[in-house]
Amino acid sequence: MGSVELTCIKGRQGFMNKLRLFIAIHLPDGLKEQLVKVQDALRHTGADVKWVARDYFHVTLKFLGETPDCQVRDIVQAMGRCCIGFSSFKLNLSGLGTFPPRGKPRVVWAGLGGEKDILLALQGSLEQELHKLGFPLEGRPYSPHLTLGRPRQFGEMDPLVREIEKQKQTLREEWQVTAIHLIQSTLTPQGPIYTTLATVPLS
Repeated sequence: MGSVELTCIKGRQGFMNKLRLFIAIHLPDGLKEQLVKVQDALRHTGADVKWVARDYFHVTLKFLGETPDCQVRDIVQAMGRCCIGFSSFKLNLSGLGTFPPRGKPRVVWAGLGGEKDILLALQGSLEQELHKLGFPLEGRPYSPHLTLGRPRQFGEMDPLVREIEKQKQTLREEWQVTAIHLIQSTLTPQGPIYTTLATVPLS
């Protein structure tokens, strides 16, 4: 395993800070641009959707929630143990849809293909390592995807659904996954701010 990049966290001495954390895979810029083009096409349908900003695209591996900052180093060490058994692998965009598949959509997502079996194994290993630190296991199977937007009002969605059917064949970009990242999400009135606290390379 390569060297781990850990960003220092500054807090007030004697006080325990809590950080809203998750672990994810970053996306390359070219792939982000392709997703933005798809968002633009879907936006033209007039559907009332809160679209995810370009710099916030990611593949979530594990949401940790509010976590004491003193646990960050233990989390990064757990990520490192998990990554020892995995080398870099390829993923690609595959498909486009809404959740739930029937009824009023709550999420617009892009699917993932490629070496997804490695992704599932990596996430499963990470799940077990973090469980040793007291983080609860997920109650449902891991379903990797990229969130593109969340409908805000359930009005007429047929134009959006039709455009999704047209756009789903345009997503074919492939990229190499070489690391996983610990990210802090700071909630603000203008939206979340993401800060990468640690980058752990795959073996």
